[in-house]
Amino acid sequence: MIGRKLQERFEIVRAIGHGGMGTVYEARALSGQERVAIKWMHARPFAAGDPDLLRFVQEARIVGALESPHVPRLFELAQDPDVQVPYQVMELLAGEDLGALLDRVGALPPDVALRIAAQACKGLAVAHAAGVVHRDVKPQNLFLAARKDEGDLVVKVLDFGVAKIRRAPAGAPKGLTAPSTSMTDSGQVVGTPLYMAPEQLEGAKHVDTRSDVYSMGVTLYALLAGKPPHADAKSLLELLNRLVSGPPPPLADVAPWVPPAIRALVERAMAASKEARYPDAGALLAALEPLLPEGTALTKEMLVPVDEATKGEALARKEQAPDANRGGAAAEPRTPEVRRRSPGRGIVLAVLIAAVLAGIVGILALLRG
Repeated sequence: MIGRKLQERFEIVRAIGHGGMGTVYEARALSGQERVAIKWMHARPFAAGDPDLLRFVQEARIVGALESPHVPRLFELAQDPDVQVPYQVMELLAGEDLGALLDRVGALPPDVALRIAAQACKGLAVAHAAGVVHRDVKPQNLFLAARKDEGDLVVKVLDFGVAKIRRAPAGAPKGLTAPSTSMTDSGQVVGTPLYMAPEQLEGAKHVDTRSDVYSMGVTLYALLAGKPPHADAKSLLELLNRLVSGPPPPLADVAPWVPPAIRALVERAMAASKEARYPDAGALLAALEPLLPEGTALTKEMLVPVDEATKGEALARKEQAPDANRGGAAAEPRTPEVRRRSPGRGIVLAVLIAAVLAGIVGILALLRG
């Protein structure tokens, strides 16, 4: 592909990312010096109703309709006439995703973690207002892009490839109508297990904006603690069992330097019951903003680990008064949330376990990212 010219308009320069459906390349415009990103589907014969093709086209419709500095710009959706492969022409981003940041830095200072989460929620809020559920919110799909002219960073929500268009509300962007046929098999699990909401195990029909809120809560948990809950699960089966059978380890235990008000926000975002969570990303953003009196601006200089002295002092206080450090905004003893396993989730988990034991490779693919 390197050096290939697309319709005498763009020349492929280098590969910058790979995914299950295709590869992202950097390309230059032949008519000038502009650089763009080309998202290219894996070449193969496509049937008219191919689910991957439908998702690729729908992703372009979604990204093209969402107007936000926190969603990448789509310039066009085209098809190479020589090999009949569709591709997206998008803005080229410079920076790193949050997954790479977590690997490099670990736990971030709470104020910085909140700024990142708030910017991500701004992008998700635009999607939710348009009737779009992302369904795969995780650090690898949140990109810290450097803005050349302003010198700061902006969080971009990436990869709407498995997004679901629900019934679009009045005033939603044109073109965002739910597809006439489903692109997800009945009962199919969509998402990344470490970050998915429990109801996602029950299948696509149970997923709504509150599922994205849960995944955003897990992402914020990871930014604050340095890793997501259940990261130590030894297998997919153990991880799935934890998701449906108990609450995650409290932030007060794994990151005692996080203030109680922030812990309370994360706990609500990650509530087992959808009804107990913030209803959508806009509501989560509204809850984050009072905790950010200096705003949501980000710079590279802010991307540093939590100060070791701060961590040490918090851990010492935790050892001296372990019970006082638990809970939400108030230091009152709380009744632990009991996550009862519904019959539906128990059945789904049993089916998934049986499938893995039978050697179904498809379920193992959920561990991507």
